[in-house]
Amino acid sequence: MNQEKIESSDVNSAAQQSLSRSREEIKVLTKSILDLANARQKVSLQVARDKAILGEQIFNLEVEEKLLSESDEYARKIGLDQDLAQALVQDLIKHSKVAQSSDLYREKIKQFLEVRKIKTIAIVGAGRMGSWFARYFRGFPVKISLYDEIPGKAKGKARKVGVDHLQSIEEATGADLVVVSVPISKTPAIVRQLSELALDSPKDLILLEISSVKKVMEDSGLFGDDALTENIKLYSIHPLFGGSAQFFEANSIIQSFPKDTTFLRGIFPQCAIFTLDWSAHDELMGLFLTLPHALAMVFADVIDSDGRKLSREILSLNSPSYLHMLDLAQRVLSEDPEIYFEIQSSNPNSKLVISRAMNSLLKLEKSINSRSEFVEFFLKARRRIDAIEKTD
Repeated sequence: MNQEKIESSDVNSAAQQSLSRSREEIKVLTKSILDLANARQKVSLQVARDKAILGEQIFNLEVEEKLLSESDEYARKIGLDQDLAQALVQDLIKHSKVAQSSDLYREKIKQFLEVRKIKTIAIVGAGRMGSWFARYFRGFPVKISLYDEIPGKAKGKARKVGVDHLQSIEEATGADLVVVSVPISKTPAIVRQLSELALDSPKDLILLEISSVKKVMEDSGLFGDDALTENIKLYSIHPLFGGSAQFFEANSIIQSFPKDTTFLRGIFPQCAIFTLDWSAHDELMGLFLTLPHALAMVFADVIDSDGRKLSREILSLNSPSYLHMLDLAQRVLSEDPEIYFEIQSSNPNSKLVISRAMNSLLKLEKSINSRSEFVEFFLKARRRIDAIEKTD
């Protein structure tokens, strides 16, 4: 019996030593991977500079697809899990493009700001998007100031971001560019207020408002060339990304007013810029915002609607579909409910979109009783998705 204990102890000791060596080897290999990733990033920057000289675009889907295909083949050859290989290469490509975009466009943005004589920028609204704009412009040689109607909020967020804070909105009109990032319902009044405060200013002022529903701006009569004083230039845009987006990702922005996007392309040359009038914008946001948000909230509401508490063991039995919906619900429900209420209630298309979703659910409910009806519903939905993909 004692001999068995000794042998068991020796086995455990050997296993522990082997485990320690393996862990150390993993650390070394991980550092090697990081060194290689760093070297790859440096080469990718040279690629970006060569592309700039040749007049080529940073994003080249054909080259990316070829690299992914070759990586997949190589992974198969060396016995590496192909899903892992694809995930690694896709991440490397993504971060390379961000680095290339940053390297290519930073100097262009800096020069544009200098040419337009934008030396000071004020951000009105210290929320997530206001903070995003403050951090974005902080990367350029301009003075950034943050204002919020809640003084403590502006001061705290400004300290965290590393910019100045303003005591009053009047001070914001002294800036060359003012970004208005406040709740949808307050945006028109703030734009008007800034315009009136700048009446006696000897300098021109550029206003950039970023509300996600444009009907409120149209109803306030702000989408007219003579809506504001002569020394005020208004740009009404909607960034289709959140406060956690990387600055030089392939983000998209919609501009609803005016039609000329020269200024916006000057400060966001890395972004895809689209122009849509306020009505087309709000209709599109019914699909982009209202519907996903509504489905996420309904999903969360249904999970435990009967009051039955699910055990941790049951909750750990997740399916891919469930996880995708859970991720969406968590993203939506982590936001400020007041902001999401405004997105839903301010958009004139919200009720129509939600009504269509309810009708679709009723059709689906009915089709469950008939195999042919269900298959027809399913295939019709698939055709619509296929049609969308073919237009991309």
